[in-house]
Amino acid sequence: MPVVCVTNLSPHSMRAGTAAAAVAIRLQEPLALYGVADQEAAAAEGTQPLRERLELEASRLRALGARVHSVRLSRLEELVSDEECRQARWLVVASDGWHTSALRRALPPEKLVRRACAPVLVVRNDGALVDWARGRRRLLVLAGVDAQDASDGSAAFLHALREVGPCDVIAAYVCSPPEQRERLGIHTPVRVELLDPVVRGIQALDPMVEQVLRRELKERVGELPGEGRLELHLEPGYGRRADHLLHVARERGADLVVVGTHQRAGLQRWWHGSVSEGVLRHAEQSVVCVPPQQGASRQPSPPRTLLVPVDFSEASLRAIAQARLMVGEGGRIHLLHVHHKRLGDPDWTDHYGVLPEPPAERQEVLRRLEALVPQGEQGVRWSVEGVSAADIPVAICQAAEREGVDLVCVGATETRLGRIGGLARELMARCHRPVLVVPPTAAAGEPRGWAPEGIHQQ
Repeated sequence: MPVVCVTNLSPHSMRAGTAAAAVAIRLQEPLALYGVADQEAAAAEGTQPLRERLELEASRLRALGARVHSVRLSRLEELVSDEECRQARWLVVASDGWHTSALRRALPPEKLVRRACAPVLVVRNDGALVDWARGRRRLLVLAGVDAQDASDGSAAFLHALREVGPCDVIAAYVCSPPEQRERLGIHTPVRVELLDPVVRGIQALDPMVEQVLRRELKERVGELPGEGRLELHLEPGYGRRADHLLHVARERGADLVVVGTHQRAGLQRWWHGSVSEGVLRHAEQSVVCVPPQQGASRQPSPPRTLLVPVDFSEASLRAIAQARLMVGEGGRIHLLHVHHKRLGDPDWTDHYGVLPEPPAERQEVLRRLEALVPQGEQGVRWSVEGVSAADIPVAICQAAEREGVDLVCVGATETRLGRIGGLARELMARCHRPVLVVPPTAAAGEPRGWAPEGIHQQ
């Protein structure tokens, strides 16, 4: 898998070429040199044919020790569809030194990021990258990681960086406290003075929320090989995530910023915005933009943590039996009962945290949940919880996020039309975790699911 350097032979591109050569040498990979015609730059730098100057650049990089095996001229539109570029390990391009017309606002590095199949290293400070690739120093890397986006490839790319050389990594997640409280079902009291002083500020993270986010961020990054420390950083913020990432990068003195990109186009990019383009345009450091295809693929494995919604019906008992068959030693099953809020229930206006069962029913519900746990159970951990909510499916989804479960196992009732109905259908439509629906025909002790809609993942 070659390292591909995209150049217009400007001084900025030549410095990016030096960084690309250093990385290719360290990875023991070949270097491919692609010259992108830039007529304005060529006119400013002389009349020597671009092909000849490209060969001279290749000779310079070979003198540095790079194994340059491919030298070609190409247009940017052709380059991104070239098979060698599609199979590249890295694409390296300079951030500056490019010319574009007034009608085309996007520069070649931005166009490359939008369409490339490989991570794109946009070089600003080549000195830090070259010294790092040659083993002279560590690199301080800020990675903007989306803890809830499975397609985000920034965390997976950190493994590739550690293959080149030692890196100290700051994995940063920019999060909105109100949005996270809503996602996790953390109720905030109307009277702010009842809150702990630490979480009274509008940009403060609740301790309960922070605990969940740190767990999710740690799971997303995983264990990094190689040399260097890893720091998990939560950055509460509102508005443009790119601005918050750049603030952290500047404050911590990062040498390199790594961000994932969804490669949205047209109206989608206008509507959702682009964190990667915001970082790319305004960063003071070199930037790596990782396409979604670079996300770490998860190997199929048995679920270790399951959530079972319990209403004490026959359907929920079937779901508990199914969950026990699926969880191996060391796993956990969380039994959740959701009390549907009614008129006359306690007023939770000034309650902080997850809304519990009404006091009059709480002990009885917990006792009934604990009675469903098999006696003398060895190897599997059980936990029980009772909560109150106006929307039962939403409360189950929130609990699944809080507990970080691998699977929600729900018992289903069958309608007269032969379809699954009620709660099971709602969870399949709204839950961000995989959902296993246990149909009415599943016998106790027989591991079955509802096919083909049995397992649903959004």
